[in-house]
Amino acid sequence: MASGEVAPPVAAPRIRSEWIERFGGQMLALVASLAIALAIGSLLIVGYGESPITVYGAILRSSLGDLDGFGYVLAIATPLIFSALAVAVCFKAGLFNIGVEGQYLVAMVTAAWAAVTLDFLPGPVHVVVILVAAMLGGMIWAAIPGILKVKTGAHEVVTTIMLNGIAISLLAWAIRSPLKFTSGPTGQNVDIRTDNFPDSALIGDMGKMFGIGPGAHLSWLFPLGIAAAIVVWFLLRRTRLGYEARAVGTSQGSAKAGGISIGSTQLRLFLISGALAGLVGMQQILATTGYLGSNYVAQLGFTGIAVAFLGQNNPIGIVFAAILWGILSRGEVALQIKTQVPREFIIILQGILIMSVVITYQIAKRRLAARQLQRAGAAGALEDSAPTVEPEVATQGES
Repeated sequence: MASGEVAPPVAAPRIRSEWIERFGGQMLALVASLAIALAIGSLLIVGYGESPITVYGAILRSSLGDLDGFGYVLAIATPLIFSALAVAVCFKAGLFNIGVEGQYLVAMVTAAWAAVTLDFLPGPVHVVVILVAAMLGGMIWAAIPGILKVKTGAHEVVTTIMLNGIAISLLAWAIRSPLKFTSGPTGQNVDIRTDNFPDSALIGDMGKMFGIGPGAHLSWLFPLGIAAAIVVWFLLRRTRLGYEARAVGTSQGSAKAGGISIGSTQLRLFLISGALAGLVGMQQILATTGYLGSNYVAQLGFTGIAVAFLGQNNPIGIVFAAILWGILSRGEVALQIKTQVPREFIIILQGILIMSVVITYQIAKRRLAARQLQRAGAAGALEDSAPTVEPEVATQGES
């Protein structure tokens, strides 16, 4: 290095230390939020005259006490992973997709159509075609509020809520008319559902490989959900679209000044969100029931919003949040059988947990930002106080 030159600062260790600090702060916030939720829940349990250790022990034993219980937990978490990912994709750009509920209902209709009409396809191909049909159904339904948002400025919360109601009616019409059950005897066709799907349309049972009973209905959709979370993480953190989404979500004015097409970014994210929402109902119709009926599990889209908040809209965090939600949901059965605490306690505990996570994460984020600002100010003051090294200048007559 020539005399007078100053070595450039090495940024990698600082970036690594900041990442470790941020990750440590998030983990500490998560542990703190769990402790707060369990503490408040313990007070409620004592109010019911039960022991917190007994109640929490019953929940954990029913969920994690054996392989079947854990299989149920993962099966419950599977649709919630897709639902929460669909919410998180839009939320990164400042969009609040309340329409995941309607999008997965429409997707179940398109998937059921592919299942009963394309039964001539071989098993693996048939399943793939059904999943694609479901994703297309979700994308089409998500494109409506996306286009309205971009072209007219209509708020996505209003349009998606309205479309949710239309989707419910559309599904009811489909299973009563074009997809109506036709395999029953004449005069006894009373079931409001589709025909049973052929075996080629069903998702295989993954649980039997690990000794989990068939009653858990743990399918290969769970690893597909994990793969989707990894893909979404890569999309949001390592691609141009992810950068544009974060820029639009942070400041639309700055994003527009930087040459980003806000409308194009928002519409693309709506389509991706709709594709993910299309996979929410596949656990029901392709792994649990084998048909689409009027007794489908509803509210998965709205539950996905809660899981997304619980996972702080981080795709990897969403997987763990969905599993935690599955543990609590599975624990409802144990509460009714082994304790006097009503099942509604689980709903209360879930709400307390979400509020605790949101509050503790915000506190941790503000403290981290304050430390980084203080560190940056200290570094700037140190740089200003450092002596300036002037390069040596050769004078005339020197050799």
